[in-house]
Amino acid sequence: MKKSFLPLSFVMLFFAIGSFGQRYINLSVDNDLYFNLDRYYSSGIFISFGKLKPGDQMEVYPKKYAHWTLGQEIYTPKNRYTVNVEKFDYPYGGWLFLERSFEWYKSALSAWGASLKVGITGKASLAPFFQNLYHDKVLGLRDVAWEKALPQRLHFNLNAMQRKRLPLGKRLALLYEFFGNLGTQRIAAGGRLGVLYGTSQALAFLGNPLEMQNKGYGIYMGTRQEYRVHDYMISGSLFDNEAPFVLTDIPYKNSLEAGFAFYGKKWRTLTLWNSISNDNPLQVTRRHYYLNISITRFF
Repeated sequence: MKKSFLPLSFVMLFFAIGSFGQRYINLSVDNDLYFNLDRYYSSGIFISFGKLKPGDQMEVYPKKYAHWTLGQEIYTPKNRYTVNVEKFDYPYGGWLFLERSFEWYKSALSAWGASLKVGITGKASLAPFFQNLYHDKVLGLRDVAWEKALPQRLHFNLNAMQRKRLPLGKRLALLYEFFGNLGTQRIAAGGRLGVLYGTSQALAFLGNPLEMQNKGYGIYMGTRQEYRVHDYMISGSLFDNEAPFVLTDIPYKNSLEAGFAFYGKKWRTLTLWNSISNDNPLQVTRRHYYLNISITRFF
């Protein structure tokens, strides 16, 4: 089975960034390998760096955070070795992007944010290269076909979000988030709703690791609901018909989420199980499963 990774030089670059203020480095990996799967949204790897803006203090509101994220996502059909397009139930697609984001915290219970993603699909996403390199050198498997893959395109996405935390007790809170995407790679809007139990006071289970700087833990269960007007990874470009293989996407998406996070003085570890609905009518299973594992180092 394949799993993607980004060049070591990128990792070293992100660990070298920044030398002042409250900041972090985070490595986050999505993968369906843990469920003996290798299909659809098969893997994603994201390296993030963030810091509190100079002049702000961790204990004082309002405050502002800035973040950089370098990410790569890989999408493949279930039958990933065949070149027979009639057997495809998902387009081959790679998406490599750099994201710049800002978050504004009105209080410990409320925040909103905005970001710009600039990225590329196709061969320049490096998805076929790294996937097959890992297949060959690490797993000893033959190359994935990457037949009729989504073409190379430059994409721009604007994103916005709002988060709230509603305390329900000493160790219980309701978390919700609204988000939207507007761009050539994705146009969507949706929300996340969940319950967080534990000593964690973080505003969101996923997201800014600097929200929680004390030792503690959190157990999360929730759901994510989304409506996608356009998804390049399924239906190709809004502006041309040059993609050699596309499918009709299912606009409404829903996922179930359950996870655990542990916060230390210098580290945070997090794992989140995801069960997501189908992206197109040809997918052979009703839902797809993957696991996110994240490791954060605070500075």
